[in-house]
Amino acid sequence: MNKVRLAITGNIGSGKSVVSRMLATMGVPVYDCDSRAKQLMQNDAAIKRALVRMFGEECYNADGTLDRTYLAERIFIDRDNVQRVNALVHPRVKEDFVAWAAASCSNVVAVESAILYESGMIDVVDKVLLVWADEETAIKRVMESRGMRRSQVVSRLQNQMSVDELLILSDYSLRNDGDTPILPQLVDIIGELRA
Repeated sequence: MNKVRLAITGNIGSGKSVVSRMLATMGVPVYDCDSRAKQLMQNDAAIKRALVRMFGEECYNADGTLDRTYLAERIFIDRDNVQRVNALVHPRVKEDFVAWAAASCSNVVAVESAILYESGMIDVVDKVLLVWADEETAIKRVMESRGMRRSQVVSRLQNQMSVDELLILSDYSLRNDGDTPILPQLVDIIGELRA
């Protein structure tokens, strides 16, 4: 069976997760990079050892669970720390996705990744679906859903690739502005990939 690995990407507030849930209801298995990265940081022995070497035993609570607050404080104080953790976790997530995709019985599988290009995940997918919304819509969504201030959302958007750049690099795009129905667009894309 010829399997297509579809990446779902887009900036904060674009609606990637909504599209991922819709794909799952259409029978397309979806791998969520964020949640898997958290699980691997919690359970992968090599990652755990490296995090403890980098930031101390305090990375993990007495019961062995990851202390996300402590780790975030350590990571985000220094750009080098972010890069060190990314260099540790991203390759492992990529390996995990490849194994997960190979084990799937579906001829189309998807991976949701906000940092598709930055993480190197682009190297293991066949097609890219960009979910996007205009900047103002995205800002309002994130402020409402995450309780963030406008300046925080704008700062995050400024640290991400622009929609224009992402559109050039994508095979498909879904405008998720709240006015354009996305389900018919998604049905067409998946139909094409399954053909």
